[in-house]
Amino acid sequence: MTELINQILMLSATGGIGGFFGWFFTRKKLNAEATGNEIDNGTKVVELYKNALDDLSLRYEQKYKDIEGRCENIEKLFDSKEKLLHQELELLRKQVVLYKKMYDDKVREFNKYKKEHP
Repeated sequence: MTELINQILMLSATGGIGGFFGWFFTRKKLNAEATGNEIDNGTKVVELYKNALDDLSLRYEQKYKDIEGRCENIEKLFDSKEKLLHQELELLRKQVVLYKKMYDDKVREFNKYKKEHP
């Protein structure tokens, strides 16, 4: 029984010592890999930022052209509305002249009727 306990203790001690040495020597490797990953991540972040800045100018130009196009459309709409309003004014002026003539004719007709039928 003591022999079994001795073997278990020896295996545990051997495994513990082996694990310690494995950890001790691989931690430097893991730290170096982590530093490399941080550098890679930093490089990726810088590249993403650069791409975002490059894309920003393109988006700005596109938005500027879109707004400029909308302004031109609005200007055309106002011009066409102004033309329509001028046409409507001309029509209303003609109607005023026509209604004035009709009124004058009716007044003359009434006065003529009134003279004929006292």
